[in-house]
Amino acid sequence: MEIRLSQARNATYATHNPTILDINVNKLPQPAFALPEARANAVYATDGSQVTEESVLQMKKNEDKGKTPEKESEKAPEKEESDKKKPEKKDKPEDVERPRESLVVEASLTGGSSVGSSNNNNNSNNNNNNNNNDDDDKNVPSVMTYASGTYPPLLAIAMKDKPPLPGRPFSINISDPAVKQTIIEICDRREPHFVLFHMKDPEEPDTDIIHNRKSVYTIGVHCYVQRYYEDGPYLRILGYPMERCRLEKLTVPSETSATASEGAVAETASEGASESVSEGASVPEPVEEEDFPTAYLKGLGVSYAKVSHCQDEPYDPNSVEFKALIEDVKNLLSKMARVIPNKKDTVRDASNLLTSPHKLADFIGSTTSATPAKVQEMLEELNIEVRLQKALELFKNELEAYTIAEKTMKELSSRADEAQTKQIVKEYIKGLQKNAGLVDQENSKTRKFDDRLKHLKLSEEAMEAYNSEKAKMESQNEHSSELAVSERYLDWLTSIPWGVFSTDRFNVGLAKDILDRDHYGLKEVKERILEFISMGKVSGKVDGKILCLAGPPGTGKTSIAKSIAEALDRRYVRIAMGGIQDVHEVKGHRRTYIGSIPGRIISALKLAKTSNPLMLIDEIDKLDLSRSGGAASAFLEILDPEQNNAFVDNYIDVKVDLSKVLFVCTANYLGNIPAPLRDRMEIIDVSGYTNNEKLEIATRHLIPQAAKKAGLGEEHITISPSAITKLIEKYCRESGLRNVKKLITRIFSKASFKIVEQLEKLEAPKEASAEGAAVKAEAASRPVPKPEDSKQFSDNVSLSANEEKEEIKPLEIPADVKLDITPDVLKDYVGPEIYTRSRVYDVPPPGVATGLSYSTSGNGDALYIESILTHAISSGSGHAGMHVTGHLKDVMKESASIAYSFAKLFLVKEYPENRFFEAAEIHVHCPDGAIPKDGPSAGISFTSSLVSLALNKALPPTTAMTGEITLTGKVLPVGGLREKILGAKRYGCDTIIFPKDIENELEEIPDEVKEGVKFIPVLWYSEVFDAIFPDVKKEECSNVWKEEFALLDEKKKSKSK
Repeated sequence: MEIRLSQARNATYATHNPTILDINVNKLPQPAFALPEARANAVYATDGSQVTEESVLQMKKNEDKGKTPEKESEKAPEKEESDKKKPEKKDKPEDVERPRESLVVEASLTGGSSVGSSNNNNNSNNNNNNNNNDDDDKNVPSVMTYASGTYPPLLAIAMKDKPPLPGRPFSINISDPAVKQTIIEICDRREPHFVLFHMKDPEEPDTDIIHNRKSVYTIGVHCYVQRYYEDGPYLRILGYPMERCRLEKLTVPSETSATASEGAVAETASEGASESVSEGASVPEPVEEEDFPTAYLKGLGVSYAKVSHCQDEPYDPNSVEFKALIEDVKNLLSKMARVIPNKKDTVRDASNLLTSPHKLADFIGSTTSATPAKVQEMLEELNIEVRLQKALELFKNELEAYTIAEKTMKELSSRADEAQTKQIVKEYIKGLQKNAGLVDQENSKTRKFDDRLKHLKLSEEAMEAYNSEKAKMESQNEHSSELAVSERYLDWLTSIPWGVFSTDRFNVGLAKDILDRDHYGLKEVKERILEFISMGKVSGKVDGKILCLAGPPGTGKTSIAKSIAEALDRRYVRIAMGGIQDVHEVKGHRRTYIGSIPGRIISALKLAKTSNPLMLIDEIDKLDLSRSGGAASAFLEILDPEQNNAFVDNYIDVKVDLSKVLFVCTANYLGNIPAPLRDRMEIIDVSGYTNNEKLEIATRHLIPQAAKKAGLGEEHITISPSAITKLIEKYCRESGLRNVKKLITRIFSKASFKIVEQLEKLEAPKEASAEGAAVKAEAASRPVPKPEDSKQFSDNVSLSANEEKEEIKPLEIPADVKLDITPDVLKDYVGPEIYTRSRVYDVPPPGVATGLSYSTSGNGDALYIESILTHAISSGSGHAGMHVTGHLKDVMKESASIAYSFAKLFLVKEYPENRFFEAAEIHVHCPDGAIPKDGPSAGISFTSSLVSLALNKALPPTTAMTGEITLTGKVLPVGGLREKILGAKRYGCDTIIFPKDIENELEEIPDEVKEGVKFIPVLWYSEVFDAIFPDVKKEECSNVWKEEFALLDEKKKSKSK
């Protein structure tokens, strides 16, 4: 069903069905707006074309030429009789069901003035019908008239495109869900009016809703909806601009809710003092917020505004200046009709409006290709003569642009041939720009790259590459795919900071203060860094250095690199190496590949914006070495001071100097770094922290950081030193501080919860009665949302990018609320203890030895080695030998095998009567079987475990040992002594046996680490045996298995018989 009005004051609705239903529009209720007189008609004819006031005037003039007043008067009664014979349609538009998907709305508005006698007759019919509908008119209050110059608040829409001028229909796409719903709502209410305001900033997002009064111009357009329909995600509106209007007061969505709840008044427009104002314009009467008929706009989540009519300034059409201006317009129209053939219709329509200069100016402004800013200037101009002058200027520009285009096209056509056909469009555009004097012959796209070069010092090779690519780019067709490739290359090439360097700051005292401020302990690391800075101060420069900070996780390696950058006043950039296995991720892809980009080194230089940053290669030991060569091979060039001054990225394909870059690498385990790469680095060991150092760091840094993040101060929560110590010993035994930080953060989050819970319990009794009544009243008055409104609700509550979020004020905690975290309550915050025992064995059985390990993560730990007999020696069922378990890898298995061979040799040599290994079937196991174990440092531990089992004597429970064993009993050096000492102390060991060859490392270990530990350096295993069995008697050790072997011998004799 299609409903169409030929003459009405209301919005009417239709679907796409072809059947036409005629409705007597005068029977419909009148809208809440008394429309202005002499309003331009906007009606859709039956063929779908739009009928404007100008076309109606022209048709009437043509009809009047062949008619006389008498004939017209005779036809009027006939029309009345025909109208009476038509049956009335009782169906009203709101009774027509219309699917939202195919929604089409047409609206037609007309004023009280008539055109010709026919309109007078229609008006008389309207008056008669209106008299019959007095009851309907009484139900809809008329809140304003055009004569008063004021309007109730109307829907306000922000428009980014060229604003419409009065008298010329336009279309606009609405994307905001709330504005879509409001458009439908105002049409449903027969009040299809809204105001459009042009946005000032072209870069601001187009949101349909006005969120800020200052973001739009004060002068806008009062429009009404002719028609709307859904077009994909948009609601397309065909509107008709009626008049200029001035923004008096704007209410934005955030203010809408405030007005509804508190009666707050939105901000009043105070700008626009510079806009032209007619002297005769009346001041709008204020309308009470509760009384205006469009009050329903408050709850729709849109911006709405009070506007006033902008009256044109009076002018003298008979003045000499004005007549001359009209004559200029006539001459220009005549010239345009001759020069531009496709503008003849526009010229004809403009000629018909020469008697209405205000309409003529708006018509010209609407039909020219003027910029939005120029059209806005015409919209704000209320002086008819000045407005017409601006329109004349726009027409002149249009004619001149066409003349230039014609001239350029003729020049090209005269010398065009088949070979130049593909370039004709490009040359045409260039010729346009040249003849118009807008730009020079150079490609405007390369201008930004030329501007960058003014601040750079490219090498000779780079400059050649730039000029070559620039010439190639300028010769490309605008739509060529190679153009984008060249533009992207030049963008990257000019983004590299060629010749841009920051000045180094060699202030040792300041560097020391920065390091001490950010890090506690790490004396050796700080000394090495200060030495490095001092050397730079002496030489006056810091050439490319490659430092490697190696240590366990959580020891502050990354933050140390940041402190170095701050001390030297260099830019800091970080490159994460975890999982990188492709060399192209480091050195880039060649430009022959689609979507190719430079590697991470060039990207980091672009980010740093200087050629001498501190570049952190983080977790370099996590490089994926599964592929042969891979990314590690690329770093051989990057981290070599002799080669990195000519680094070539595959994408840039130009030598880049990296010799001034300070490279700092971090690693947990140096063994994972390829040897050639490791040789290029200066290693700085960042060892784990002692318990005392952890306590200090937690007190000075971690607790204040967690308190600030949680919003709690020292007056609200305190953690005793004994609680921190327990946290370190019973919950966090790793060398770093990550778990300590996590648990401290957890303590503060739990404390926040308890404080809030306690405050709410205190406040609940006071507010229970008043708040409960308010909640019940609100729940009773709240409407139940419909299912189809759920999407609209979710769209309304979402905040736009420009809308300011309401700041949440922090909770004010009373001074008497305080929590004390002691060791007794620690489990309430972080759970039960993880490490309940300091040692696995308080009294170890024979065959159990305590070794020391150093994990790949850099942590030292105790490693227990257990040996048992799988069968009794006297049973004779066993087979002499040994097998090992515990997820041991090849090197450690070999170490156990060597220890077994040497233990047999040692026992035969020292206690020949002890025949233990002749019949013993031994099982050796290393606990924590899920953890892979490797390395030779458990050699003396394996040997001691086997000897302890052979002698049936237990080892001291507080003695730990580390060292590689040879077949001859020599103890060789191993690594990670400091970490192993810390691990031994965590497990309650007070005696450590270690190789004598690394005794010099002991001198570099801080006294705090060595405190409370006895160190026994050894060179041969015999020294180890003397340390673990100081009071052993030879006779006792020789006869320990004497009875078992006697029984075994008797069994063998009986079997032989």
